[in-house]
Amino acid sequence: MSLDLAVDGGQTNLRMALVRDGVVAEIAHAGGFAYSGQTDLLDSVADAVAEAFGALGAPPGVERVCLGLTAAPLQPDRRFRLAERIRDRLGGPEVWLGPDMVTAHAGALGGAAGVVTTAGTGVVCLGIDAEGGSHQGDGHGYLLGDSGSGFAVGRAALRAVMAERDGRGPATALTDAAREAFGDLAGLSQRIYTSPAPVRIVASCTSWVAAVARAGDPVARAIWSGAVDDLVATTAAVLGRAFPGGVAEVPLSYTGGLFTIDDLVRRPFVSAVSDRFPGVLVHEPLGNPLDGAVRLLADGLGPYTPLMLTAGSDAHV
Repeated sequence: MSLDLAVDGGQTNLRMALVRDGVVAEIAHAGGFAYSGQTDLLDSVADAVAEAFGALGAPPGVERVCLGLTAAPLQPDRRFRLAERIRDRLGGPEVWLGPDMVTAHAGALGGAAGVVTTAGTGVVCLGIDAEGGSHQGDGHGYLLGDSGSGFAVGRAALRAVMAERDGRGPATALTDAAREAFGDLAGLSQRIYTSPAPVRIVASCTSWVAAVARAGDPVARAIWSGAVDDLVATTAAVLGRAFPGGVAEVPLSYTGGLFTIDDLVRRPFVSAVSDRFPGVLVHEPLGNPLDGAVRLLADGLGPYTPLMLTAGSDAHV
């Protein structure tokens, strides 16, 4: 009997599937990764993986673990160190470690060529061209990128609230919603800056920003419209680079928590992409990023191999 683990990990939460003989037997959850000066990111990721493994009962004999992580380090040495920390916490299995855009793409398109945009707390878009080459858009983190993300939406809403309080911006129902979510707004910025997970807190605002937009508040509605514009722009950039000869019949899909907001994100995004690129085949994802990690364990890394690190004495793909 083979025993593997599939992992989808982000800033908000982490999911781990126990895979017995290629079939998902159980799924466990853990908290996401803390982005702050007070936390070692590698330890934060490894601890979240260990927490989920413990929730599964820490089963012995795990042979491989495939991880798609928002926080997968770009630097080879840091990625290797993270893989080794994960191996230590899980009892030494072979580790396949890479960015969550890989598992998102594999889950949404089943390993086929095409483009997948992922929008949750952050944003990244991955295109796999007809020759198997990879093309990335965004994924630059909350300071330099993540345009159209849950974090970006929450930040824009809180900025609008602060602008109204200062007399710099228009009145908006977002202020009352923020007060209901956070209590007294005096000192809110300091409370967020000094929290252990400020990115997660800001991104958590999306639910009430959506409610205010649905109630007709023009400031909130403009925030969501701008987010969709940003997602479309990122997707268009990757389409243009991955398929410079034309996008007719190119599969395109989407995944991530933000796309579960059907009225404000998914439908406007699909409509805008279809209008801008009428030849693109936009369809619902075949599966989610965790499904993608399970698929990679079954089928191998294929075109994603250059994007993934494999660690372990018997590592193979």
